[in-house]
Amino acid sequence: MKTIFKYIFSIALGAGMFTSCDLDTIPTTYVDAGSVFGKTGDAEKVLNGGWNYLMETFNSYANPGYGAMLRANDAMGSDVVLNDKYGFRSHNQLSAIYGKGGTNTLSWLLAYRVINDCNGVLDNIDNAEGTQFDRDRIKGQALALRGFLYLHLASSYSFAIDKDPNAVCAPIYTQSTDENIAAEGKPASSVSEVYAQAISDLEAALELIPETYVRNSKHKIDNEVVLGILSRACLYAREWDKAKMYSDQLLAKDNYLMSESEYNDGFSTVDNKEWIWGHPQTNDQSNASYQFHFLDTTTPGSYYYSFNMDPYFRDQFDEGDYRKKMIFWATDPGADKESASYVWMRYSKFKFRDIENEVADIVLMRVSEIYLINAEAKARLNDPDAVNKLNDLKTARGAQTVASGLSQQELLDAIWLERRKELWGEGFSLIDIIRNQQTVVRKVYPDDPIDYTYTDGNGQTHTVQKKAQGHRYFKFPDQSDFCPNSKYYLYRITDSEELANKNLYNDHPKLSIYTE
Repeated sequence: MKTIFKYIFSIALGAGMFTSCDLDTIPTTYVDAGSVFGKTGDAEKVLNGGWNYLMETFNSYANPGYGAMLRANDAMGSDVVLNDKYGFRSHNQLSAIYGKGGTNTLSWLLAYRVINDCNGVLDNIDNAEGTQFDRDRIKGQALALRGFLYLHLASSYSFAIDKDPNAVCAPIYTQSTDENIAAEGKPASSVSEVYAQAISDLEAALELIPETYVRNSKHKIDNEVVLGILSRACLYAREWDKAKMYSDQLLAKDNYLMSESEYNDGFSTVDNKEWIWGHPQTNDQSNASYQFHFLDTTTPGSYYYSFNMDPYFRDQFDEGDYRKKMIFWATDPGADKESASYVWMRYSKFKFRDIENEVADIVLMRVSEIYLINAEAKARLNDPDAVNKLNDLKTARGAQTVASGLSQQELLDAIWLERRKELWGEGFSLIDIIRNQQTVVRKVYPDDPIDYTYTDGNGQTHTVQKKAQGHRYFKFPDQSDFCPNSKYYLYRITDSEELANKNLYNDHPKLSIYTE
């Protein structure tokens, strides 16, 4: 981990550059633990600094912090159509991650930098001056954030756990990195071991964070957030009983599903009652908001409006489903509708909260995801309540319910389709493809002109012919057909880590897909 340590040490002094009153941070170099972690408030500033670094750090405008990984996951899937504008086109071509480009490098750097921040807190919090309540809470939040990051590594750097539980994934660090540890480097653990570490951290966090803790911002990790991440982690790790248990516990606390008007509000405010976890933005701290220049495809002033929907995917929504009304052909926002050459299938799900100041909050977890986790875990266990949970969500969206009596596979297929519809644009597409050993599926959309109807500024309706845009990339970069378990789906250990860490492949060999 020599390279990681150098990054941590060299950038630590900038850890507080993206701060607000709520995200209060201090820089950490681990030189003087007494001064950095002497009080619980100081330790919390370190944790906030790690969170802020995770969410707000760019290495390019196309890689806006952790959100870059969420956007990449959808760009590499089946249901998002990218235009030719800046950002994520190479992900849509499935060449960016395999080629170890900027998102791949940022993913590794952010994960291990923030894991190291969490480890620093965990190494010192027990001796920090403050109340036991705060020591337990902060320790639990550090464990939860570390578990969340190990979940990211487990689900992105290796194939599904049931394909090869012993496949190499990433190193596990549970102590803050000093020069000796950094110089030696730890071997990469298996995907099973990284999932186990994530779940262990999260279960320990659940015991430590008091249920009576009331957070003052939705980026703070509370009991419900831990239950949500645990539900997600156990689903990905195929621990169906635990996924069912933790999602049941969370739904017993919070089962709110947003209304149609709330769904139409733009997915840009943490004030939404269905959001369990999100990253707030202000006029003074809005780096992460840049993601909406890719996601917002209907607001004039959005720069790139690049995350459009596969036209065929709209057909998967029922006519009564209010989400379908939000999906329509349209020219670029602000373009002259008469002279524009193309229309794209726009989904008005994401809209800037404040386009003048380019501000929008980032959603990280919603109650609807927990319904779907609960349904999938119960379907795996042949629990008859699985179809009820799926239908609860479909009913809330105005969609047709599915009948009881489906086979297990038919029910799973219905749940996975609903995940694609409900969580579109929120960063789950590639993860679901990997964990279920599925494949990217894209079809050519006819390039014949279609009738496009619009209303001008005088209220007059016009119908003109436009070329409709669909997918443009239908094979992997080597021109082979899309297939399950492809090397092009996985994030890769960086070149710098492979060069510096001589112990990296001591316990588990490098994946054969990279050595053949």
